[in-house]
Amino acid sequence: MPRLIVWGAGELGGRVARAWEGPVRAYTRSTDRHAELRSERISCHRGAPERVSSDDVVLLALPGSDRQAMAIAQLSDQPAPKRAVLVSTTGYYGLARGDVDEDTRPGRSERAQRAAATEAAFHAWAPGGVIVRCGGLYRPGRGPLNALAERKTAPKGPPNKTLALMHYDDAAAAVLAALTHPDPDGIYLAVTPPCPSRQDFYVAACVLLDLALPTFGRALAGKPAAYNVRRLRRDLLPEPAHPKWQAALVPS
Repeated sequence: MPRLIVWGAGELGGRVARAWEGPVRAYTRSTDRHAELRSERISCHRGAPERVSSDDVVLLALPGSDRQAMAIAQLSDQPAPKRAVLVSTTGYYGLARGDVDEDTRPGRSERAQRAAATEAAFHAWAPGGVIVRCGGLYRPGRGPLNALAERKTAPKGPPNKTLALMHYDDAAAAVLAALTHPDPDGIYLAVTPPCPSRQDFYVAACVLLDLALPTFGRALAGKPAAYNVRRLRRDLLPEPAHPKWQAALVPS
């Protein structure tokens, strides 16, 4: 197996690093996870990769489009690796409505436009690279349920907006497959349908946590977003290990 460089070896990147069968160099902002990663014989470093070679495989799993864009800019004068994967976001779609897939245009919000610009920069650096647009990731103790438990009130927003969700295990499996697939597509939508509406999720979460029932803003006009993951199922994740969104309601 070629060497894997993971820039952003956090919750998701660390899972992929531990599953890789060859040598791994992991890069993080802090040393918080280094002991855990080194126990798996992963070489850990703070900051940015010093050098990327055309024989390497690279995973960019940094949080947020701004940090990803800065990372891509730092890599732009280095050769494209053997395979590069960018963990992007379904925030790319903004307040999408109706059927949504990899070919759906980006939303008009500032966040959506930043995600689109970052993806374009990534493909300019690594034309054969793979973008995995992940929904909101969760596991027991981390995700929207945990955030609600800390905040005590549900975030404001349209009740009928689709809440794109995916378990960290399934996201890691999809990203690992994107790194190793012999002939992947350039973009994959990574969520686990059927996804709940914000109302469905936060009402159930508030009941579970014994919180006051949430209030919502104005509903979105038109058909709520319905995510089409045909390409994901075909190439990267035929069967999710956590197929039901209710798994995101399991407390830590």
